[in-house]
Parts: sequence; C-alpha cells; structure tokens
Amino acid sequence: MVVPARDSAALTRLCLGSLVFTLRSFPGSLEVLLVDDHSSDDSLCRIFEDFRGKVAWPVRIYRLTRRGHYTGVFNVALARSLGERIFFLSNDMQVTPFFLNAMLGVLGLADDIACVRGTSQYTDSFPEHRVVPPFPQRGYEDILAFSAYVSAHHGLAYVEDCLFSGDAVLLRASAVAHLGGFDPQFFGYYSDFDYGLRAQRAGYRLVCAKGAWLHHEGAGHVKDECARQQLSWESVLAHRNQLIQADYDRFRAKWDPDLPARHLGVRYDFDHLRSRPIPEFCPFATPDCQEV
Repeated sequence: MVVPARDSAALTRLCLGSLVFTLRSFPGSLEVLLVDDHSSDDSLCRIFEDFRGKVAWPVRIYRLTRRGHYTGVFNVALARSLGERIFFLSNDMQVTPFFLNAMLGVLGLADDIACVRGTSQYTDSFPEHRVVPPFPQRGYEDILAFSAYVSAHHGLAYVEDCLFSGDAVLLRASAVAHLGGFDPQFFGYYSDFDYGLRAQRAGYRLVCAKGAWLHHEGAGHVKDECARQQLSWESVLAHRNQLIQADYDRFRAKWDPDLPARHLGVRYDFDHLRSRPIPEFCPFATPDCQEV
C-alpha cells in the first residue's frame, strides 16, 4: 500500500484515516509505504510517523531529497515494494473497503491484467469513469455508503482501457518485474501513458473496475499550493501546463514526432503506437531519498 504526498497535511490525514479503516477489513500480510515528495517542512513526515505509531502493520517512510513528482515517487515505491500486488493511493483520496475489494477481485480474474483503476467523481483522462454521487458527501460515512452502492451494483464488472492513467491504481508485481519502472525522462506527466503503452506492447491489459468507487478531492496538491503560497489558480495552472507540455515534447520524441506539436489537454488515439519499436523494459531510476 503506497501513499505519496507533498505537503497537503489536512488531505493526507483524511486519506490515511480512510486507509486505516479500509485495511482492517483485509487481514493478512501487507505493508504500507509512505513517500514524502520533498515537502516544504517536516510536518508531513510527522503525520506519517504518527500513522506508523498507531497501526500494527509494517510502515516504511521515505522522504525525497529533491522533488520527484509523479514519476519519482512511483519509482521509489515500485523499486521498494515487496508484495505481489501494489496499490497506489493519492493523498487527496479517501478509500473504502468496497473499493479495494472490487480492485483486488478484478485483478484476480485474469493473469494478463497488469493494472486496475477505479472510478470517482474526478478521473484524470477518463471522463467515462467519472461517477458523481447524487447527494453532497457530508463525511466518510456518506463516502462508505455510496462506495457500497456502486460495488453492489457493478460487482466485478470491468472494462478495458486504452490508456494507463495512474491515480488510485492496483498493479500486479509480476508485470512490474517484466516492465521495469517509469521512464525517468518524464518529470510528472506522460510517464503513465508511456508505461501503459509498454504494458500493452508486452501483452498486458489495462482495465477499470466499475464496482470500485472512492472519494477524490481532485487536484489536491494544486489547491494546496495555491493556498500555501498565496498564488492565483490561473498562475499555478499555467506553470503546470508548461510542465505538461515539456513532458509531452519528450513523449513525442520517444514515440511519434508526428503527434500534434502542442499538448491539447485531450486524450489522444495511441492505437498506432502499440506497434512502435520501443523497448518494453525500463530500468528502475529513483531519486535520492532518506528512510525516516
């Protein structure tokens, strides 16, 4: 179980609280990896240490010595995970037992499924997986109730995805051993698309468990950055778009220079890329980090 975070103390506490409740329903061998992506101070590590002191499971805490962003934290966790299944949970999410049970159930249906994602009210790159509760979420009890409803309605139904977009995802460790890590040339965007294409080239499928629903705040780190640094939403999004464009340029150079020159903020048709002669395995490259 992996939770990466950067600052966002309030959201991280809610996330970890939901994780404690959820994991109590899953007895057996598990460990939790908490990754601090070079936060501005030590407060997040203190939250992580408090979590470790309150649970019975093994908890390892890592703090990156420089910003690793999405690609870096994924690689830190992938390189250090010991389990047969690896679950990533963004810190602006609240997970439920119903969500995790559906994810694990779908992953167990076929050996060629490399990763499973779920649904929420905010889904990067996948508007078709967006599921909005018909009533305001007053707290975790409401989140549990709606997650239970979605699970009961859809069961272990799943659909195959054309892309991999990682926010709350469950990965098969044997597929990770086959594919390696995320390509470190990508700072924080397009590394998941790249990873998904490599998985599909290797014969794996990417799927969405329709019975898995969790609460997702959405853009939690962006909102936190605006509040902490007193920046405008527009300026933070403009900077984020520059980072996306830079990673998109790297993606085009690697996969297909004939893709549109500008990142358009839309999901592209990458069907033709699955036959490109790109190496499937990418050696693990992790940013420097300290175990706390």
